Amino acid sequence: MPLVRWSCLLNRTCGLILSYCSPECQKKDWKEHKRSVCVKPALLHKVDKLMKKHSGPGSAMSTIESFERAAWAERVRNPQVISACDGCFRRFHGFPPREEEEEDENTPDAGAEFKHCKECDWTICEDCTHPQAQGTPFFDRPTGTCRCLTSNFGVSYCLSTPSYLDGNGRKPYHGDRHPPMAGSGYSEASFESKERECRTCGVTARHLKKEHLKDALPGIE
Repeated sequence: MPLVRWSCLLNRTCGLILSYCSPECQKKDWKEHKRSVCVKPALLHKVDKLMKKHSGPGSAMSTIESFERAAWAERVRNPQVISACDGCFRRFHGFPPREEEEEDENTPDAGAEFKHCKECDWTICEDCTHPQAQGTPFFDRPTGTCRCLTSNFGVSYCLSTPSYLDGNGRKPYHGDRHPPMAGSGYSEASFESKERECRTCGVTARHLKKEHLKDALPGIE
């Protein structure tokens, strides 16, 4: 059975063509399938081109990002009690609704604080760590990804295999990777032949070759 090709719902503006990865995928509803892993690579390549085109110096997007960075830098310098999840914006358990919110005290909260990054202050609830809650970087910030570029909640990205979610939500991490070879999803030929020092963490190990550092997931370019 040939694989079906579908035009992006925004085809008139972006011209993106997405392909189902297997015949089984054709049986899935598009609303469900469009957030799945097999359509991510094509979308990410398109996003990367759009970001380079529209986020240069002096652009509106660049200005917005500079204000955002300044606000977060101030938050890190002067930490406050965190009353709401940074991923879904729901208030944490035990905190009353804010005056500007329309919800009342009976509206379900986000539960307890689940993860907090000591470096960037990004704080989320448990729901925001679930795979189905992760959007596409740049368009729909992955809620389970903190604002640090080379690590996520203190765990360096160089220790794991590539993932389209890795980065600070605006810029992807394409630096060194030296995950354990066994279970990595890569063959020994995918790793450099000699050990060297990691430019991210300083550990000496065999690293994935350069051509794999931008993979959306192991084996998916």
